[in-house]
Amino acid sequence: MPELDDYSGSFKPDLTFDDFSKEFLLKLMTVWQFAWIRMAGAWYDLVKEKCGFDIANECNLEAWERVAKQVNPRYPKIANIQLNTVLDSLKCLQLPLDNNIGPLYPVEYEIINPNHVIMTISQCRSLVYYEREAPEMIKPVCHELEEATIRHYLINPKIKITALKLPPRKSQEEIACQWEFTIEE
Repeated sequence: MPELDDYSGSFKPDLTFDDFSKEFLLKLMTVWQFAWIRMAGAWYDLVKEKCGFDIANECNLEAWERVAKQVNPRYPKIANIQLNTVLDSLKCLQLPLDNNIGPLYPVEYEIINPNHVIMTISQCRSLVYYEREAPEMIKPVCHELEEATIRHYLINPKIKITALKLPPRKSQEEIACQWEFTIEE
């Protein structure tokens, strides 16, 4: 049976992901990414409404850390990634739903050597939203949550993470943020 480029035909009770084309799965994954981020945002907003800003930020950080601790160690296992270098760990940063290979958080890398990399997030959809709708979120998310989350997403505790540039920014033409990752040899 040919791969489906969409699901416009008849209902298929025995449908599997193998039935879809790569192109369709890539489109679907982009929607999943957006849904994942929106779910996290909706959860945060509800906790904030019920418990306040500070409690919501504490819960948000703890929730992201818990998920990262429980889920992210699976990525190097299924992808057969040895976590010896910063570059190895950056592969793991590319695999979760809120990854940096899709349209949500495009990045550029300056690879100085396998254990020294500067990652620049040129545009961040979350930051654009916060700048427009919720500037009070920039500090708890960009200055606290992001570093903790990246730490868990990289998985390797030997990696030193340094924020080189964090918001706020003067204009949307500026980069969103920049991080340096190193492992002392």
